[in-house]
Amino acid sequence: MRGLRYCSATRGDAVGWDRKKRGSGTGYFYLSVRTPAGVRKLYFGRRTAGHLAAAVVEQRRQARQAAWKVIREERAATAEADRLAAELTAAAEALSAAWLVLTGHERRRGEWRKRRGKEAEGRNA
Repeated sequence: MRGLRYCSATRGDAVGWDRKKRGSGTGYFYLSVRTPAGVRKLYFGRRTAGHLAAAVVEQRRQARQAAWKVIREERAATAEADRLAAELTAAAEALSAAWLVLTGHERRRGEWRKRRGKEAEGRNA
């Protein structure tokens, strides 16, 4: 019977507590760690070491959440400026494209090139 256990040290949030078929009904704390060989589980036990490790994991999780909250707030604060910058960029690209067409350029494969030969003379005349 595997599953998550809720720890009082983490204020009820789910952490790496596993319940085994045999042994303590309270579960054992495991921390999953990525290594070049694959994901490995570190065993911390079910007593003080397990609760301390669970508390450290929870503190790290809360710090990550706080950092992401700051990033989301900064993105929201600059959203209007980003929208205006994108609008200005689109207008500048349209204006420069119009100018290049009027001066005898054409767009080929995403690049602007000057028209040459009789075709260019006929269009500019």
